[in-house]
Amino acid sequence: MLLRTVPFSTGINIVNLNNIVFASPSKSKVRILQSIGRGLRVSDSKKTAALYDIADDLTYNDKRNYTLNHLFERVKNYNDERLPYKIHNIEIQKDIPVSLQIDNG
Repeated sequence: MLLRTVPFSTGINIVNLNNIVFASPSKSKVRILQSIGRGLRVSDSKKTAALYDIADDLTYNDKRNYTLNHLFERVKNYNDERLPYKIHNIEIQKDIPVSLQIDNG
């Protein structure tokens, strides 16, 4: 699995890369296509590659956060390149209590 914060540059060759995760707010078409291209490299044992593009929606009073705006830019790139994709919205329950325990030693 490749977790991308910045794309690998020249000299990196990962033949059996099956999963790519975009988890940072980036919208550069060149970087996106470069990362996807690493997953599309052919090998004898690999038939498919999966891309997971994760973004949070912190919209407040009709103002979208930049992470969500960058996701929409990436989706435009997927459409431009005719890459098939599915969007899954995951709702997080707001009434679940969250506790934070800090151990000061």
